[in-house]
Amino acid sequence: MLHAAIGKPLPIKEVIVGVNHIHKKGLQKHSIYHPATTFLGMPIRKWLYQWGDHYFNLEKIKNQSASIEATYAYRISKAANEKEKKKLIAKRDKAIKRKQELAAKGNHLMRMGEKPLYYDPTYVHHNEKIFLNYLHSKGYLDAEVTSKTDLQKSSARVTYYINLKKLYKIASIRLQTTDQAIGTLLGNYNSESLIKIGDSYTYENFVNEQERIINLLSDNGYFEFNEQYVHFIADRSDGDHTIAVTTVVDLPNPKMAYHKTKIGRIVVDLTTQKDHASCITPLLTKVCQGLYFLVPSDGYPLDDIAAKIPLRPGDLYNKSKILETYERLHRIATFGSIAILPKIEGDQLVIYIHAKPDERVRIQTEIGGECVNFNLNKLRPAIKLNPIIRRVRGLGILQIEASVARREEFVIQKSYQNTTYGLRGKFTTPCFMLFLSKKTNLMLEKLNPSTTMTIDYSFTKNRGYSSKKIDSGLNYNWYSKHVLYECAPFKVTFDYPQVLDDSKINQSHIKLPSFLTSMGCILTIRSAMPALYFNPLVSYRWMILIDIEHGGLYEHLFPVKKILHKEIQLYKYFKIEMGYQHAFDITAYTRLVYQAKLGAVKGYKATDKIPLDKQYTIGGYGSVRAWERGMIGPGLYESEEDNKERQKGNLLLLGNIELRRKLIGYLEGALFLDMGNTWKLGKDAPLKMKFKFHKFYKAFAVGGGFGLRLNLYNIFILCGDLAFPLHRPSGSKLQKLKPIFNLNIGYPF
Repeated sequence: MLHAAIGKPLPIKEVIVGVNHIHKKGLQKHSIYHPATTFLGMPIRKWLYQWGDHYFNLEKIKNQSASIEATYAYRISKAANEKEKKKLIAKRDKAIKRKQELAAKGNHLMRMGEKPLYYDPTYVHHNEKIFLNYLHSKGYLDAEVTSKTDLQKSSARVTYYINLKKLYKIASIRLQTTDQAIGTLLGNYNSESLIKIGDSYTYENFVNEQERIINLLSDNGYFEFNEQYVHFIADRSDGDHTIAVTTVVDLPNPKMAYHKTKIGRIVVDLTTQKDHASCITPLLTKVCQGLYFLVPSDGYPLDDIAAKIPLRPGDLYNKSKILETYERLHRIATFGSIAILPKIEGDQLVIYIHAKPDERVRIQTEIGGECVNFNLNKLRPAIKLNPIIRRVRGLGILQIEASVARREEFVIQKSYQNTTYGLRGKFTTPCFMLFLSKKTNLMLEKLNPSTTMTIDYSFTKNRGYSSKKIDSGLNYNWYSKHVLYECAPFKVTFDYPQVLDDSKINQSHIKLPSFLTSMGCILTIRSAMPALYFNPLVSYRWMILIDIEHGGLYEHLFPVKKILHKEIQLYKYFKIEMGYQHAFDITAYTRLVYQAKLGAVKGYKATDKIPLDKQYTIGGYGSVRAWERGMIGPGLYESEEDNKERQKGNLLLLGNIELRRKLIGYLEGALFLDMGNTWKLGKDAPLKMKFKFHKFYKAFAVGGGFGLRLNLYNIFILCGDLAFPLHRPSGSKLQKLKPIFNLNIGYPF
């Protein structure tokens, strides 16, 4: 390695000349040298490595290893018996292994950090070859790469000169196979080929085309086909810079005629290791819908499980249906692990499906909540106890959730800390509960359907009043490749607040007892639908959400008013929400995420009431984080600290943008900017709360800040954000920056 005159290694600076921005970015991505990752312009991981390297002493580690060897050699020689000797040998080996890992990988700071890469002529020569391979893969088969190194006092500047020359294109495509059936099959799907005449040569297209051909054959009965039987021959013509492509599909045994493989038998194993080890009850073999089931007892819903499996004996081997079987069984959340193994036994193909049943009853505990400015008075914790019972009425899952939570509510300009006790029952089954025939239900399995029925009871109590609330609903869910549909044909809510006897609050100051029925639908479109589950924590590029809800329809269609008490409040409204989220991966560790949301709710008539929980507030986590929830809006209205009256709006406009960056280990950093507000749409609304189209943007509340996130494998995410107000809706100057600290579980969006 070359060093500067002062004897220190030289940092390297790379410059690429002769290609456009796209190819330059691709070359930089494949380069051996990568600039140190930074956060806010600071190479934190590089500093961590250098800090750890400063205290790293390889000679000391070797001496410690030798000392461990000598110490344990003496102890082993003095061991009283063979058992103690084996125990000491195991301890010695474990201690030496730790020292060897320390010597090879460095100390904890070095492993957390990023090793800086310094100039070395070997790296430059390797990079030239890497760049040349990259350019060849893009169709520049005659490209040339040269480099020039300029050694300076503080760094080494390496300039790569790229001469692309001519781009090679596909001139002809030909199929070569000895099996006529394969030729006919590939010819029928020729329009889906990723290699087309006139396109530029791209190595990635050939890899994807090979995968497409193998998948096509695997879905049409060709069981043993893999990468070794499909390859390409490219005849290069340097005169006109073209390539003649021959797609070659070989047979596993060229001397024998190849026949498509049919499924002979399907065995579904629903047992565990514990069942096999137990000798008390013998395992049972059952036959259902042509499938063989191995079960420990008679209590399994075999018909329901068989309906989830699209494979049947006598069908041609189909790889896509095997993957579909795995996905269907995974989604019903009944099995802890699933494995599918196709295997040739004798002269037939046997499909083994090993589905290990999850525990019939499991109890989960959840702890969550939020906190503002570390103020215990603004701490809103929540604790949930959630027993889950599986295989109820077939493949149904019953969840019984008991919860305790603290919330804040404002009544006549006074804040009340509520304690809410909740009890919830939720039943989910992986089919449509519509009294359909078995044949129809089998046809609908392609939509991955599920039905959910819920009933909730909550009791809220504070120093002023109490409230009892009952919610129930019916939901149907299904989805296609990129779209998730949710339809709620019926929901009902009954809320009964009551003033306590010793309270100073008048009954007229709190909301009236109410009864509400509603129906709605939600459409969620994503760029990349997860293969096995629809999880908001899973990475996606973009997402569109449309939510439509209608309230008060059933009680106006049916004579509900005659049954209910006259003082019961009824509602009638229409609500629509639209949201868009987009995520950009700037680097491997940096992501830019933004969202825009529009929501509106309005009564059919001016006299129609809208439930408070269906209206909008701005501020708080997931909104404009520089203000507490309800402190700003609607419109130009702002609630002061000593005035606890909160207002809600009928129209919502919200936008958030956030730059997320992985820092060290499980720690992430974020920079964010939030803006948004709510407005009232009624004619009788105060002027300062009304929406004015020509200057609505002036009423945006704007805030920004930074935060830290503890992300444990996207399972548990603890977020702490410090937000500063930047612009008030009223336009008045900010007297001073009063930051708001939000502590919450989960990403804000």
